[in-house]
Amino acid sequence: MRKHWSMEEYQTISVKPEGKTLNLWLNRSEVHNALNRQMIVELHRFFQWAEEQPHFRFVVIRGHGKSFCAGADLNWMKESANLSDAENLDDSRLLTQMLMAIFRSSKVVIGAAYGNIFGGGTGLLAACDMAYTVTRARFSLSETRLGLVAASITPLLLKRMKPSRLKELIFSGSHFNGTEAFENGLADRVFESVEEMDRYILQLLEQMLKGGPRAVVRSKQLINELTDGPSMDEYMKQMPELLAEVRVTPEAQEGITAFLEKRTPDWP
Repeated sequence: MRKHWSMEEYQTISVKPEGKTLNLWLNRSEVHNALNRQMIVELHRFFQWAEEQPHFRFVVIRGHGKSFCAGADLNWMKESANLSDAENLDDSRLLTQMLMAIFRSSKVVIGAAYGNIFGGGTGLLAACDMAYTVTRARFSLSETRLGLVAASITPLLLKRMKPSRLKELIFSGSHFNGTEAFENGLADRVFESVEEMDRYILQLLEQMLKGGPRAVVRSKQLINELTDGPSMDEYMKQMPELLAEVRVTPEAQEGITAFLEKRTPDWP
């Protein structure tokens, strides 16, 4: 079996196979697993590789350290100002391609979130088939606070949340906990502790193993087809252009710079 899950293969994620499951950890704990270009590329590459591995049926995504994923690495986003228009668009496509690789994966993908789940981290969780969290988790759709638009993640969030509730959370950028994430539809279950969440996931994996592998995959595809059809792919194709356009605006660059400098943005 190819050794593509060894620590030497990836710098920002780590993968451990266990039976029919691939356990994947986001591995930038020093920055609360914030998404940078390398992590996004490695996640995409991992899910492309996983498609070629019929032995594995499930992927469980967790985060090392104190958080699941604190959104996009703003130092990476700030660098977009130095890119050409073509480079900026290509860079913006990376996140969309990675999220769709998770959403369209033939594996059953489970997200187990705790700590901080901000911005792109909520999109990563929403792309999973099942999304679980804990009561004390801290969520935020904080892009507008930075002068940004939650472009690539919005189609996935709308799969789970009411538009009016999503608007309130995006427009305000306010924090909400795991219980509220469950009530809003972003999480499918909420647990009192990470240990309780992990026990439930192990039990669920055991139950899913009893189902026919092809039947489970086809059931996932059927549900996706009936609930979004081709529209999801079309929407997601448009998102990189919006993200590329917005993140280089003076407003976005001021918002990002202000956050990194720990000051209030001077909005025009």
